[in-house]
Amino acid sequence: MPEEPIRELLLRFSCLDAREAWADFLREYSSLILQVIRHFETEPDRVSDCYLFACEQLCRDEFQRLRRFRVDGPARFSTWLRAVVRNLCFDWHRHETGREWVFDSVSALAQVDQDVFRLVFEQGASEEDAFLKLSAHFPGWTRLQLSESVERISSVLTTRQRWLLRVRHNRFVEERVPVEASAEEEDHRVEQLPDGVPNPESRAIQEEQRHRLQRAVGHLSPGDQLLLQMRYEQDLTLEQVARVLGLENAQAADRKIREVLQRLREDVE
Repeated sequence: MPEEPIRELLLRFSCLDAREAWADFLREYSSLILQVIRHFETEPDRVSDCYLFACEQLCRDEFQRLRRFRVDGPARFSTWLRAVVRNLCFDWHRHETGREWVFDSVSALAQVDQDVFRLVFEQGASEEDAFLKLSAHFPGWTRLQLSESVERISSVLTTRQRWLLRVRHNRFVEERVPVEASAEEEDHRVEQLPDGVPNPESRAIQEEQRHRLQRAVGHLSPGDQLLLQMRYEQDLTLEQVARVLGLENAQAADRKIREVLQRLREDVE
């Protein structure tokens, strides 16, 4: 989005149509917010919870965070927003896991060292994965600098802190690693799978239905499209949708979605 529309959008956050401005903002930047979050979280439930937290913080105090952006400053809005959302991800992570994992010795280090600490020492990411995730936020960063950062962090950690991190990481892995089936069980499951390839006539019907649905969605208002995107693409719960869009409650969000789906159904048919 060009800078002038950004200026107009930020001004609208201070006016009576702030809710409409918020909906416009989400339509434009939801994908960017989710992209940043998925650098740090992969489990769908945690992604949606972190997304909700980020949206709530961006809305807080009449969109104070968003209104801090300087249109005439050196950074583009998208770059600035990525940095803000990244920090909100860290805030959410601290809120979920407890601040005892952010040691004073680590919090005294540079921001990039703190980021490396969270990925490598807290979450157990490899240096290669950490480099790929962080290089997007620190352009020009090298693998040598990452190794030096890991060494700096290691030098300030005490024996007890290392033990706490191991306990935390083991618990993290136990909660998220699924139980894998044996090779025999997996082979049996594959053998039991039906042939799901449709015949040419069914494919033609499905393709026509898909085109009709796309046209029907295109006829919806931007707000209704955003509503469906949050519910079915981003997998937010009804309560989360209501909180993000400022609806009264989950029931109101459900009614609104049902109305939109009914209009889609009528349009497609």
